[in-house]
Parts: sequence; structure tokens; C-alpha cells
Amino acid sequence: MIRTLHIFHIMKRFLYQVICTVAFFILIPVVFTLLIQGSGESAVENLGLFSSTETAEYEFDEGILPGIIANEISMDTEEEAIKAQAVIARTNALRAMEKGDNLPEGLTEGEMIKLWGQENFSEYYSLLERCIEATRGIVMVHNGSLIRADFHRSSAGYTRDASDIYEKEEFPYLKSADSRMDLPSEDFLKVMFYSPKRLIEEGGDLFGEEIRGSISEQTAEGLLSKISVTKRDSAGYVTEVAIDGNLHSGEEVRLLYGWNSSAFSMKEVDGEIRIVTKGLGHGLGLSLYGANCLAGEGYSYEDILKYFYAEIEFVAQYD
Repeated sequence: MIRTLHIFHIMKRFLYQVICTVAFFILIPVVFTLLIQGSGESAVENLGLFSSTETAEYEFDEGILPGIIANEISMDTEEEAIKAQAVIARTNALRAMEKGDNLPEGLTEGEMIKLWGQENFSEYYSLLERCIEATRGIVMVHNGSLIRADFHRSSAGYTRDASDIYEKEEFPYLKSADSRMDLPSEDFLKVMFYSPKRLIEEGGDLFGEEIRGSISEQTAEGLLSKISVTKRDSAGYVTEVAIDGNLHSGEEVRLLYGWNSSAFSMKEVDGEIRIVTKGLGHGLGLSLYGANCLAGEGYSYEDILKYFYAEIEFVAQYD
């Protein structure tokens, strides 16, 4: 009887040790995780880029970047300028995710093959991958927040200052930069001629009923008397234009007509209305043509980005 009780106590102590050991190994990961998490906010989360249950590594797939970059630049671009565009694409994609907006549009591999040709696909795709890997995880921030990395094809000689355009939103990193390297670009200057009838028809509601009702009687000189550029920004882009007694933004007018930029001027020439535009795009942020010129002069991608975006910092979100 005594021997049986002794054996029972030994078995009881053995089971107790087993249970304690199992509990110990179960609790180790939990305790370790709590110690690592601390306050529950990672360095990335402190920047406000991701929610507490998400991380950059799992949330963002660098594999989307080749298609985005391929949709934004031509493949004869200098390598450092492509790297700059990789940082722009990553910054804009992460910013869109943070704000719940749509990601920048990208090309599929099939669309890239159609654009570049099958014979160039492998070379160009490898170049994009190399530039993306060289800048892996790097984004641009201002005061700890991802910037809105605007860019355009070619400026009117100077890029624009966002404060000249936006009254309520401030983008202090979008300052005017000297981009006179854009002047040789084939997109720098475009000249178009409109008959009074065509300008009225394509302008639609820009013109009142009286002008639209007498469209066949309108002359270039008479119509231009109804149009007046009232404000331009420091880079020469139209910010306000009065048309038939109503005010419109230069960007509204240029998008309605499909002009290259809002850096436009109008003049009567031989009974027609001559429209001259400078640059291609909205003129904010980085000029793609200018960035390529700087890369050709030996600028690094960091130098290019700092040239066009003021007071920015580079942050590596992940390795």
C-alpha cells in the first residue's frame, strides 16, 4: 500500500512538471511578442503610413511598380531618372493606400510587350527591376508624411509653386524650380489655330447663349474681346481667365480643350485664333524631361528628386 502511494506521488509530480513545461513553452512567444510590440506602434506606424495590424512588407508589393513606371516614362530614359521615377511611383502608391485612393495606373506585361516589342521586353523589364531594387523601400516624406509626388512631361521653363494654385491645401514641397533645360523638348511649344466657330463649339458652356446663338457671325477679334487672362502664376501658367463674363481656372480651360498645358496665350492671326502652349502637363513637381537632362549631367536620383521637391527626406520603409 505504501509503495503504491509512493508511485502515485511520483506520477503526480511528473505530470505536474510536464504541464508546467508545456505552459512555459506556450507562454514564451506571447511574452516575447508583447515585449517587442511595446506600445503597439512600430516605427512605420508612427509615421501614420499603416494601421496597427498592417506592415509595409505585407501590405505593399514591389511587383506592381514595373507596370506603373512603364506607364509613366519612356524606356530611353537615363537610369538615374528611372530610379527617381521608381521612388515617385512607390511614394504615390503608398500614399494612395494610406488615403484609401486608387493606386497609380500600371501596364500589364502584355501591354508592355505591345508598347516595347517582344524583342525589347526582357531588356526593358530587367532595367525597371534593377532600378526598383536599387531604391527598394525608399519613399519621400515631408515632416514625417508621404508627399504628393506630382510630375509632368515637360514644364514651361519653370515648374509651378503649389501655393499659386491651391488656397486651402498646402504642399510646401511643391515649389517652383528652374527647368529651362526643358526648352529643347519637342513638347515645349505647341501652336494651334482655331476658327471662332470651333473655339465656341469645343468650349461649350464657357460661352453664353448669346454667343452660341450667333456662332456663325462671330469673328476672331470679336470673340477674343470676350476672353481675358486675368491671372498667371510665377511660372507663367494661367490660373484665372475671364470668358464671356465668367471666371474659370486655366487648368479647367486647358483640360476642356485638350491643350498641352495651361501656360497658354491667344492671339488673332489672319482671321483665326492662334493658341500657343508651353510645356506638357500641369507643371507641378518633377519634370520628366528635366529629370532626364539632370541624369545625363551626372545627377543621382536623390539629387534629381531634391532638385524638384523642396525640403524632403528619404525614408526606407522596409529592406
